[in-house]
Amino acid sequence: MPNLKKLEPVAFVLLFIALYYALVVLAPHSALYDFPTAETLAGLATVVVAIALVVLRCLPKRLWHVERLIYAGFLAAMPFIYLAAALKRGSNSDVAIELVGVAVFVSLALFGYYKSFLVLGLGIAAHGLGWDLWHHGSGSYIASWYPLACLLVDLALGLLVLTQASVHQMPNKALQANR
Repeated sequence: MPNLKKLEPVAFVLLFIALYYALVVLAPHSALYDFPTAETLAGLATVVVAIALVVLRCLPKRLWHVERLIYAGFLAAMPFIYLAAALKRGSNSDVAIELVGVAVFVSLALFGYYKSFLVLGLGIAAHGLGWDLWHHGSGSYIASWYPLACLLVDLALGLLVLTQASVHQMPNKALQANR
């Protein structure tokens, strides 16, 4: 994975391109005024996360634990957007399915935070490839633009995590020496 580290700047650029495309091109202008829907809040929160990651990365001394916490928090929070939409506009079976998603992705976030940074990146990408694609075009309780927007952002953020995995996977003593 050391070679992926060189792609970190590209991954940051891709993340902001994905965010722009998701929120400006895919999301209808009415979504910005349809506040506070779960989908709109997710978009705004993701912008805050992306900016926080850039700021953290520009600091002279890396705050490894904060970066990990942000990625784990993002992974854990993603399924709650679908759950909130299902609670508002879905059926009981929709809510039950979304609760399974919450259990899966929160578990991945906890495991990734405590045991494997790589799992955080793979979990974020898996949310896009599994959960978002499954919801895409379903015409269900989630806004029609959201699954594709979330997929693009998840893949870009997953790539960013993977570019940083080699430095986050260092033994704890080496991480503490680099702080």
